[in-house]
Amino acid sequence: MHAASVILLSWGMIGAACFFSSAGATAMAVALAALVALVGLPHGAADHRFARPRLEPLFGPAWPAVFLLGYLAIAAAVVGGWFVAPAATIVGFFMLSAWHFGQEEPRLAVGPRALRPAFRFARGGLVIWSAVAFHGPEVADLLAVTSPEAAGPAIELAAGVLTPVSWVMLGVAAVGWELQMLAAFSAGGRRRRILFVDNAVVASLAAVFAVASPLVGFLVYFCGWHSARGLRRLRVELGESWPQLAWSLAPMTAAAIALIAAAAWLLLGGEGWNDTLIRATFIGLSAVAVPHLLLHAIPLPSEAAGGRKPRTLHLGSPA
Repeated sequence: MHAASVILLSWGMIGAACFFSSAGATAMAVALAALVALVGLPHGAADHRFARPRLEPLFGPAWPAVFLLGYLAIAAAVVGGWFVAPAATIVGFFMLSAWHFGQEEPRLAVGPRALRPAFRFARGGLVIWSAVAFHGPEVADLLAVTSPEAAGPAIELAAGVLTPVSWVMLGVAAVGWELQMLAAFSAGGRRRRILFVDNAVVASLAAVFAVASPLVGFLVYFCGWHSARGLRRLRVELGESWPQLAWSLAPMTAAAIALIAAAAWLLLGGEGWNDTLIRATFIGLSAVAVPHLLLHAIPLPSEAAGGRKPRTLHLGSPA
């Protein structure tokens, strides 16, 4: 059901990008903002609940302080990186995000075992590789708005690194997609259906990334697919119902919305709302994303003791 909704959402965004005039941009922005508020922000607001079963066995009652101080320290380092070493920050953030997204994708055991990590990395970074390869000037413009004023050479350097990497990774992702399609044809029953549906999701998302703007493509992927699956993973781990999980995340989500609104208001000084919101959103996103990515790399104690458990062959299951 989730996979079908993502496919429909993807092709709806493709239709909007291809056939609607700029007059429809407001409706699209409202829809994407609703996705962020209802799915994207709660996904990040769940980190303290995600952290507890992983950090409490290691640090005992001190785990909240370790979590908070570590989170803030890493976030501050990322913000500083935008000013001290913007090129390295851009490349590092994009590559780390691709790795994290790939780790959270379904693991369907297709292709040679030694190449599966490369396939996961390539698939997880599709939203990045496609943006850099097909929307390079627009990505550079977004980075120019986000980065310090003197970061032009750094953006060119980062683009010079990311562009060839993106084309190579798109090729690797295509090979992985073709191998999965072959595996689907040779499989039967439930496995065949899941492999075909998963490939349809990947193809639909890739089409959005190639056609729509990088912001639209990222929000569709991050909110409609990645965050939704992450929330389901957390719900299963905690053994809660959806209303219970939503109620527990509501305060942090509301606080995040208020902080974003306050930051945008305070930063607005002679600039347009678009540039200000992009700067506040992207730097803020990268600052909280890096500790989020590192946190989600920590396994549960049961997994660490017995080895990481294989992923279930189920598209709707937690990543």
